[in-house]
Amino acid sequence: MKILRSLVCVLSLVSVLPAQTMPASPRVLPPIGDKITETDRTELTVRLTALEKDFATLPKACANANAEVFLKAVRYALDQQEFYHADDTRKAGRLLDEAQRRTASLRKGEAPWMTASGLVVRGYYSAIDGSAQPFALEVPEDAPAHQAPGWIWLQGRGDNRTDLHFLDERLRKGGQFHPPGTLIVHAWGRYCVGYKNAGEQDVLDVRALLVREQRLDPRRIALAGFSMGGAGAWMVGAHYTDLWAVMHAGAGFADVRRYRKMTDADVAKLPDWERLLWGQNDVPDYARNLLNVPVIAYSGEIDPQRATAAVMAEAFQKEGAVLTHLIGPGVLHKYEAGVKKEVEARIQQALLHPPASRPLKLTFQTRTLDYSRLHWLQVTGLERHWQDSRVDAALDQPIPQARRLELTTGNITSLRLQAPEGESFAKGLAIQINGTSLEMDQPAAVIPLIRENGRWRTGEPPAQGLRKQPELQGPIDDAFTAPFLFVLPDQPGAVPEVDAWIRAEAAAQQSRWRSLMRGDVRAKPASAVTPQDIRDFNLILWGDAASNAVTDQVLPKLPLLWTADRIQAGGRTYSAKDHVPVMIYPNPLNPARYVVLNSGLTFREAHSKTNSLQNPHLPDWAVLNIQSPPTAESAGRVEAAGFFDEAWGWR
Repeated sequence: MKILRSLVCVLSLVSVLPAQTMPASPRVLPPIGDKITETDRTELTVRLTALEKDFATLPKACANANAEVFLKAVRYALDQQEFYHADDTRKAGRLLDEAQRRTASLRKGEAPWMTASGLVVRGYYSAIDGSAQPFALEVPEDAPAHQAPGWIWLQGRGDNRTDLHFLDERLRKGGQFHPPGTLIVHAWGRYCVGYKNAGEQDVLDVRALLVREQRLDPRRIALAGFSMGGAGAWMVGAHYTDLWAVMHAGAGFADVRRYRKMTDADVAKLPDWERLLWGQNDVPDYARNLLNVPVIAYSGEIDPQRATAAVMAEAFQKEGAVLTHLIGPGVLHKYEAGVKKEVEARIQQALLHPPASRPLKLTFQTRTLDYSRLHWLQVTGLERHWQDSRVDAALDQPIPQARRLELTTGNITSLRLQAPEGESFAKGLAIQINGTSLEMDQPAAVIPLIRENGRWRTGEPPAQGLRKQPELQGPIDDAFTAPFLFVLPDQPGAVPEVDAWIRAEAAAQQSRWRSLMRGDVRAKPASAVTPQDIRDFNLILWGDAASNAVTDQVLPKLPLLWTADRIQAGGRTYSAKDHVPVMIYPNPLNPARYVVLNSGLTFREAHSKTNSLQNPHLPDWAVLNIQSPPTAESAGRVEAAGFFDEAWGWR
């Protein structure tokens, strides 16, 4: 459920319960780092505690994130053993110095970081978990103060580059590119998750914030990155093509199978739903979106990751297009100096000379309504999720003057045409869609179209009944890309062994979110949940009807039977003595939000060894056999799993 609209500041509204550290397996990310003396640890802790106490006396405000990111970075480094070199203690000291200066500025109502040039570190509060998240700017002296062109740069993988190290680096060191008059924005991406899940939302949030502040011209923003950042640029660029004037990807990866060099035999061992879920992030499945924007790929001549550009060149070729692929002669995993200049020149040419208006022709591709929008087109219904879904759209003139619109669709059951603010499609617009002719009898800012009995007509999908739609389509991991709340059991469960598993897994997921996604999970006991919580959050329910009052309230309205004795799901029955259901579903108490049973992120510790595997690993529902204990790859043995249909019913 990606948050595409501009967000107002979201402060931490829900108190966080202390999370037990009960990891299912040794931590992969971030690695354990103990290069700090006990004396230094004590001194840093004492100073940090005093600064946190002083910071807490500030009036609540969005701007406070610009100081809190420094305090949080040091707190996490101390709590989670993230000191990797002897110099890291000095890094922590420098960050505390900056936190102290910024807290003093905030107390005086000043914000010098808002107008500074050079290297600037900022922060904002994420709506997802209320946490302070950092980003950085490089502001050249010749850049305009408002409506500047800019690059959003995505960093490469650094297992040790936690908040502490990212912030210190960004305070003291610039990036690889320095185009004149252009801001370089270093998105944090929630550390090392390949710009997926909350990391993808971080990129969108930073862009939205800087556009809202009028620092960046929304028509002149490039998306660029190298290595993990190149993979992120491919993926975020393909998912949100209309946000970028130009997209550049250096090295990186684009899909799971070819990057992992998996054979047919390897793939055959995987369940069908796991292979289908590659369609969440595999870039070739969204390649047609990239035909709507200039794309510049780069590879070192002898870099193994050059294969990624070859994969994307093949995807472009299948669509009758040619990928611009620049190659650095004789280099491995880096930019060659001469070709680097050409990369920058090409990006700047496209960035500084964007099209004068919205495009008349669109080529759109998706496999999920999680990614459903391109310029003036939004897909609102699929015949079946996780299948290739396409729209070709062509206007004869700009929207207010258009007299004819041709649409060709595949696997689409409904869509909307949305004119820019202040504009409308004209009366008399003739629409041709898959052989059906329609004519608008009056001007309209929005034209909804729906397919029924093989023919298209104007109109919205039926309001009655549930259906998969944008921001409400699953899978389980989608609940963690929007504001969510862990609702924890506060009574004994019906089955002690199941109750123990649920509590341990909930604690492990809180700990994992903190270490990997760099935020503290909002959490409440079930008895403390309020109507405002139900309105504002995806509810992550841990526990059965006996242990969790909110589970008890929603369970009769879910397509699932879960008693003290048995679980009925997907037409099969399981013993409730040693099985646990996990699922995502529209919340019966607020169908505009999700409810999730007994699950956090479904990619686990082992999947963090490579960003290519940090994808959803469970679909909409599953039944886990907890006689098999949690591992680095699974919370339990999956007895059954699958997707709900387009009406949120069993397939």
